Amino acid sequence: MFKLSYKRFASLLFFQLVFLCVDLGINSFSYLARGDKVSIIFLFLAQDVCLILSFTAIIFSLYSTYVYQAGMAHLLYEKFRVPLLVAMMYFILCISLHTWQVVDHHKSPYLFQWPKALTALFIIQRLFSPLYYYLYKRSALKMSDPRFYENLDWITSAIK
Repeated sequence: MFKLSYKRFASLLFFQLVFLCVDLGINSFSYLARGDKVSIIFLFLAQDVCLILSFTAIIFSLYSTYVYQAGMAHLLYEKFRVPLLVAMMYFILCISLHTWQVVDHHKSPYLFQWPKALTALFIIQRLFSPLYYYLYKRSALKMSDPRFYENLDWITSAIK
Protein backbone atom coordinates (compact mmCIF):
# COMPACT_ATOMS: atom_id res chain seq x y z
CA MET A 1 0.00 0.00 0.00
CA PHE A 2 2.83 2.41 0.75
CA LYS A 3 4.25 1.96 -2.77
CA LEU A 4 0.95 3.06 -4.29
CA SER A 5 0.78 6.07 -1.98
CA TYR A 6 4.38 6.92 -2.73
CA LYS A 7 3.78 6.99 -6.49
CA ARG A 8 0.57 8.95 -6.10
CA PHE A 9 2.07 11.59 -3.87
CA ALA A 10 5.31 11.76 -5.80
CA SER A 11 3.35 12.67 -8.91
CA LEU A 12 1.20 15.13 -6.96
CA LEU A 13 4.32 16.72 -5.49
CA PHE A 14 5.85 16.96 -8.97
CA PHE A 15 2.82 18.84 -10.30
CA GLN A 16 2.76 21.12 -7.27
CA LEU A 17 6.39 22.05 -7.87
CA VAL A 18 5.66 22.61 -11.58
CA PHE A 19 2.85 25.00 -10.61
CA LEU A 20 5.24 26.88 -8.35
CA CYS A 21 7.88 27.09 -11.09
CA VAL A 22 5.34 28.40 -13.60
CA ASP A 23 4.21 31.03 -11.11
CA LEU A 24 7.80 32.03 -10.40
CA GLY A 25 8.60 32.23 -14.11
CA ILE A 26 5.59 34.37 -14.90
CA ASN A 27 6.32 36.65 -11.94
CA SER A 28 9.90 37.00 -13.14
CA PHE A 29 9.38 37.50 -16.86
CA SER A 30 5.86 38.84 -17.44
CA TYR A 31 7.20 42.35 -17.93
CA LEU A 32 8.79 41.20 -21.20
CA ALA A 33 5.33 40.80 -22.75
CA ARG A 34 4.12 44.30 -21.87
CA GLY A 35 3.89 45.31 -25.52
CA ASP A 36 1.38 42.63 -26.51
CA LYS A 37 -1.97 42.72 -24.73
CA VAL A 38 -2.93 39.18 -25.77
CA SER A 39 0.34 37.75 -24.45
CA ILE A 40 0.06 39.51 -21.12
CA ILE A 41 -3.54 38.35 -20.68
CA PHE A 42 -2.52 34.79 -21.55
CA LEU A 43 0.39 34.85 -19.08
CA PHE A 44 -1.73 36.26 -16.28
CA LEU A 45 -4.48 33.77 -17.00
CA ALA A 46 -1.96 30.90 -16.97
CA GLN A 47 -0.58 32.12 -13.65
CA ASP A 48 -4.05 32.36 -12.12
CA VAL A 49 -4.98 28.88 -13.37
CA CYS A 50 -1.74 27.49 -11.87
CA LEU A 51 -2.56 29.14 -8.56
CA ILE A 52 -6.04 27.61 -8.57
CA LEU A 53 -4.65 24.20 -9.49
CA SER A 54 -1.97 24.39 -6.81
CA PHE A 55 -4.56 25.32 -4.17
CA THR A 56 -6.76 22.46 -5.40
CA ALA A 57 -3.81 20.06 -5.18
CA ILE A 58 -3.06 20.97 -1.58
CA ILE A 59 -6.74 20.65 -0.66
CA PHE A 60 -6.84 17.26 -2.41
CA SER A 61 -3.81 16.20 -0.40
CA LEU A 62 -5.50 17.25 2.82
CA TYR A 63 -8.74 15.43 1.98
CA SER A 64 -6.98 12.18 1.14
CA THR A 65 -5.25 11.82 4.51
CA TYR A 66 -6.27 9.33 7.16
CA VAL A 67 -6.61 12.20 9.60
CA TYR A 68 -9.30 13.87 7.47
CA GLN A 69 -11.08 10.62 6.68
CA ALA A 70 -11.17 9.78 10.39
CA GLY A 71 -13.10 13.01 10.96
CA MET A 72 -10.32 15.03 12.54
CA ALA A 73 -10.11 17.83 10.00
CA HIS A 74 -9.47 20.35 12.76
CA LEU A 75 -6.01 18.79 13.32
CA LEU A 76 -5.14 19.38 9.68
CA TYR A 77 -6.56 22.88 9.83
CA GLU A 78 -4.36 23.68 12.82
CA LYS A 79 -1.26 22.40 11.02
CA PHE A 80 -1.98 23.96 7.61
CA ARG A 81 -3.98 27.08 8.46
CA VAL A 82 -1.22 29.61 7.77
CA PRO A 83 -0.17 28.15 4.37
CA LEU A 84 -3.80 28.02 3.25
CA LEU A 85 -4.46 31.60 4.31
CA VAL A 86 -1.25 32.79 2.66
CA ALA A 87 -2.19 30.96 -0.56
CA MET A 88 -5.61 32.62 -0.60
CA MET A 89 -4.10 36.04 0.11
CA TYR A 90 -1.49 35.58 -2.60
CA PHE A 91 -4.20 34.59 -5.07
CA ILE A 92 -6.20 37.72 -4.21
CA LEU A 93 -3.10 39.88 -4.61
CA CYS A 94 -2.31 38.29 -7.99
CA ILE A 95 -5.87 38.69 -9.30
CA SER A 96 -5.95 42.33 -8.16
CA LEU A 97 -2.59 43.10 -9.73
CA HIS A 98 -3.40 41.32 -12.99
CA THR A 99 -6.76 43.01 -13.36
CA TRP A 100 -5.31 46.43 -12.72
CA GLN A 101 -2.38 45.87 -15.09
CA VAL A 102 -4.59 44.61 -17.92
CA VAL A 103 -7.03 47.50 -17.54
CA ASP A 104 -4.15 49.98 -17.27
CA HIS A 105 -2.37 48.29 -20.20
CA HIS A 106 -5.24 49.21 -22.50
CA LYS A 107 -4.55 52.91 -21.90
CA SER A 108 -0.79 52.86 -22.53
CA PRO A 109 1.02 49.54 -23.06
CA TYR A 110 4.61 50.80 -22.99
CA LEU A 111 4.29 53.42 -20.30
CA PHE A 112 5.99 52.27 -17.14
CA GLN A 113 4.70 55.19 -15.07
CA TRP A 114 2.22 53.39 -12.87
CA PRO A 115 0.02 55.08 -10.31
CA LYS A 116 1.43 54.93 -6.80
CA ALA A 117 -1.27 52.50 -5.64
CA LEU A 118 -0.49 50.07 -8.49
CA THR A 119 3.21 50.30 -7.71
CA ALA A 120 2.48 49.57 -4.05
CA LEU A 121 0.30 46.59 -5.01
CA PHE A 122 3.04 45.31 -7.32
CA ILE A 123 5.66 45.56 -4.55
CA ILE A 124 3.39 43.91 -1.98
CA GLN A 125 2.59 41.04 -4.35
CA ARG A 126 6.27 40.52 -5.21
CA LEU A 127 7.32 40.63 -1.55
CA PHE A 128 4.51 38.25 -0.59
CA SER A 129 5.43 35.69 -3.26
CA PRO A 130 8.56 34.23 -1.52
CA LEU A 131 6.48 33.66 1.61
CA TYR A 132 3.87 31.89 -0.50
CA TYR A 133 6.53 29.78 -2.29
CA TYR A 134 8.17 28.76 0.98
CA LEU A 135 4.97 27.88 2.83
CA TYR A 136 3.41 26.11 -0.13
CA LYS A 137 6.51 24.00 -0.82
CA ARG A 138 6.85 23.17 2.87
CA SER A 139 3.19 22.15 3.04
CA ALA A 140 3.46 20.04 -0.09
CA LEU A 141 6.49 18.24 1.34
CA LYS A 142 4.77 17.81 4.69
CA MET A 143 1.75 16.27 3.00
CA SER A 144 3.92 13.56 1.49
CA ASP A 145 4.76 12.34 5.01
CA PRO A 146 3.33 8.82 5.43
CA ARG A 147 2.30 9.60 9.02
CA PHE A 148 -0.74 11.47 7.68
CA TYR A 149 -1.96 8.35 5.91
CA GLU A 150 -1.73 5.86 8.75
CA ASN A 151 -3.40 5.40 12.11
CA LEU A 152 -0.70 6.53 14.52
CA ASP A 153 -0.45 7.43 18.15
CA TRP A 154 0.17 11.14 17.52
CA ILE A 155 -3.38 11.45 16.21
CA THR A 156 -4.90 9.93 19.33
CA SER A 157 -2.66 12.02 21.58
CA ALA A 158 -3.69 15.18 19.71
CA ILE A 159 -7.34 14.37 20.30
CA LYS A 160 -6.94 14.19 24.07
